[in-house]
Amino acid sequence: MKKDNLKKIIALGLCAAMTVAALTGCKGNGNATNASGTSDKGKTSEGETVTLKVVDWESDEMNAAMQDAFDNVFSVEHPNIKVEIVKGSYSDYGQQMAGMITAGEAPDVFQGGYDMAASFYQKKLLTDWTDKVAAEPDFVKSLYEGTMNGWQLDGKTYGFPSLVNVYGVFYNKDILADAGVNEPTADWTWDDLWVMAEKLKKPTEEKYGLYGFDTSAFGIANISTSYGGAPFMDKLVGTEKVTVDDKFIDQVTKIQGLIANGTLPKRTYEATNLNSMFEAGEMALLYYGQWEVDSLLRNCPDLNWGYAPTPQGANDRTTIYDTVGWMSPKNLAHPEETWELIKFMSSDMYKTVLEVTPVAPCAHSASASVFYDVMDEKGHPEVAEAVKTMMETKTKNGVRYAADWSSDAGKVWDPTYNNILDGKSKDPVTKLQDIEKQINAIIESN
Repeated sequence: MKKDNLKKIIALGLCAAMTVAALTGCKGNGNATNASGTSDKGKTSEGETVTLKVVDWESDEMNAAMQDAFDNVFSVEHPNIKVEIVKGSYSDYGQQMAGMITAGEAPDVFQGGYDMAASFYQKKLLTDWTDKVAAEPDFVKSLYEGTMNGWQLDGKTYGFPSLVNVYGVFYNKDILADAGVNEPTADWTWDDLWVMAEKLKKPTEEKYGLYGFDTSAFGIANISTSYGGAPFMDKLVGTEKVTVDDKFIDQVTKIQGLIANGTLPKRTYEATNLNSMFEAGEMALLYYGQWEVDSLLRNCPDLNWGYAPTPQGANDRTTIYDTVGWMSPKNLAHPEETWELIKFMSSDMYKTVLEVTPVAPCAHSASASVFYDVMDEKGHPEVAEAVKTMMETKTKNGVRYAADWSSDAGKVWDPTYNNILDGKSKDPVTKLQDIEKQINAIIESN
């Protein structure tokens, strides 16, 4: 996963702790052999109970809700299948999971981001579900448009999206009212946001107008595409080219100016306590993922806050693509049973789970309605409207590279790009075009 942005780390849950030792119960989920040494892959005798293992990075509360769904919904419908969530901790989730697959010790289903899934698929570590998807097309049709994009490559399906992270703007209603600033609406524009943020900045108090905005190339591209610009990455997975066009450069220049006048923090601003600052009522605007809603509802009953969708540009609204989901290792012992489980985990499981832990909508449109209903019940219909608006936005831009060369690209791009945004670079246009060429050379070499 790309680690250079705190909110992406939180979204992916990589701060959860697991150890390989705790996962020894997963061993044996490769090809099973009978007494004669022949493969029993996919075979179960009548009446035999199959136990499938699941590994994720979710909270204890969500895991309890998931286990309840397995026990009282899935296993009732599939009485020969039991499901067990295996707990543990990891120092490096992706690396250790890859090692477990190679050693035949992996769980039957495990969680990951779309970028990790693409990497694992290209390394031939995953089960290919393409034939199953072709046989049951209605399953994929039940997912929000575009949410499968990170889970398919070259016509093959290697996993399924579950929870979807969207990025909008949290706002403190009291601070806006005191400043004489109107609350944002569902159809607001980027210009509306910048005007609002400039009114709210207080340079003498070292307070910015907007915190948390994604000033990375991916965040800039999400603005430039809404003004008709080309996507920064030509494809979400299997990227073959990045593009720095005039619309992208225009937005870099715009953001550079907003940083210079104190409306936005510098690219190198330390952003570790933004959530706490907003929850304490210390900031007016916070660009952030919807998962903060769960914390606000639990911990801030007296805070007068709201949430607005990503603004739209002159051409259209575009949004960030960021999903986590479920995949299975190669050489499953029980592929038929695992297929039934992974379908459930990518759809109906969330009808009960999101009632308990409403951290995100899910890609399955019918189950996502539970998230919207909970927001309405909690007195925040604007959250439901904002999140639904972003889920239904057709043009989705990647939030990170989904490739193993991403760290090499970051080493080339970040130093120059950071200096450009922080106003420390002469001739920024030429430098942007130069690092564009360097990134494309890295892609070609890989």
